[in-house]
Amino acid sequence: MGNHGKAQTDRELWSRVLDGDGSAFAELFVLHRDRVFGHSLRLVRTPSEAEDITAMVFLEAWRCRSKVRLVNDSVIGWLLVTTTNVARNRIRSNLRYEQLIRKLPRAETAPDHGDSVADAVDQDQRSQLLHRAYRSLGRRDQEILALCVIEEMSTAEVSQLLRIPPGTVKSRLSRAKQKLAQLLNPQAGLLPAKPLTPEEGTP
Repeated sequence: MGNHGKAQTDRELWSRVLDGDGSAFAELFVLHRDRVFGHSLRLVRTPSEAEDITAMVFLEAWRCRSKVRLVNDSVIGWLLVTTTNVARNRIRSNLRYEQLIRKLPRAETAPDHGDSVADAVDQDQRSQLLHRAYRSLGRRDQEILALCVIEEMSTAEVSQLLRIPPGTVKSRLSRAKQKLAQLLNPQAGLLPAKPLTPEEGTP
């Protein structure tokens, strides 16, 4: 899953990254930036925020390159988990900033275009519902759905990445699907609430 048909795998490129090879890191960025951006966009309201988070994730990958964990020679799992954490930190920071701004006296209220931008990105009503429901989930639920459902990683891969037993991966995924289905009610059919089969690792 990591090399996308390229001559070198993520592990080969990452070995060069660990030696300080910036060109190898640039190759990995090109390989995985779209998937990181797509996951970011599921967590925040606007493309510009998703772009910022994507940049922060890869900056963190470079800064902490000696601590990055590859699973089956792929770095995408680590990148997606880091994306979830960075996005939630960004959301908390934005909330604190908005709370501070609300306390300040203002002559007039500036219009907030965030919702209109989000609507432009997700024009389909069903997509908007799913997007909002996903953002309202807790970090662990978002994480497990992103890895198992969206990225279609196997139970074994997620177990290795998150350092939890395979059975815990399955139970977390089942609970996350149930929570999402409840949030999507009465359109709960968007994502079935059944656990993974051991063979598939995907719903």
